[in-house]
Amino acid sequence: MIRHEKRRLSTEYLIPAVLFAAGLVFLFPLIVTFTNSLMTESEILLHYGTKLSVFDLMDLLVVKFRQIHLIPEQISFGQYHEVLLNQPSFLLLLTNSIKITLPVIIGNLLFSMLTAYGFTIWQWRYKEALFMVFIVVMLMPLQAVLVPNYIVADLLGIKASYLAIILPGVFSPFGVFLMRQSMKVIPPAYFEAARIDGASNWQIFLRVVVPQLKSSIAALLMLVFIEYWNLVEQAVIFIDRYDREPLSVYLSRIAEGRIGLVFAASCVYMFLPLWILLLGQEDLEKGIELSGVK
Repeated sequence: MIRHEKRRLSTEYLIPAVLFAAGLVFLFPLIVTFTNSLMTESEILLHYGTKLSVFDLMDLLVVKFRQIHLIPEQISFGQYHEVLLNQPSFLLLLTNSIKITLPVIIGNLLFSMLTAYGFTIWQWRYKEALFMVFIVVMLMPLQAVLVPNYIVADLLGIKASYLAIILPGVFSPFGVFLMRQSMKVIPPAYFEAARIDGASNWQIFLRVVVPQLKSSIAALLMLVFIEYWNLVEQAVIFIDRYDREPLSVYLSRIAEGRIGLVFAASCVYMFLPLWILLLGQEDLEKGIELSGVK
């Protein structure tokens, strides 16, 4: 009995401690980015201005690594002032990210919900076979579908426009899968009662289905937003003009010119996704739980 009690207590305290330590490991890059964004540009250049490693093969192998500095010597908002007020290209590319992300979110939500509604309500032949095609496409890595997307975009004449990125995002199969799994949780009696009352398919969709899926809708919006806010590969392939690139591509090479701005630019870039995830954390967890996605 005593041994069992000790084992229970050790498990009760050990698991939270391990999870807390893992959380600190994941949060450490965010903490470093935020604290370093409060440094002056000269201090950043002093700490991070040299190369990461130096190999001297004449004598022995010598490796010198940068030392991460958490606490600024002097707190300054000069980086934010420079990025937001003196770097018009930053705000321009931020707007480009919104131009790509917002249509994808709206279009993906509408397509996913309507398609999932068809898969859930209507009984028709080869329905499950077609849904299996959706799952297979969903499981394919991005690199496997970039070439087909490029060929189709070239045939449609939209290779160098935002549509080459937006359309594949709108018709992404993941949203259909997530919405259908959530709709399957709704009791069929709800649909039968609505039909008995004379409700049309649109009325059932708007008044019965949508109110039941608020958490799943919020989860889908957040997941799609994070995916396309952080896109890089599609933008590199389809966008050939600097002034039309999203902010995610700009951040990948900002250190080449002004390394002193990289931390503040990253913080501004991360603010919107982190704010959305913190506000919608409960809906995200509930929506994924209702959909059965593990």
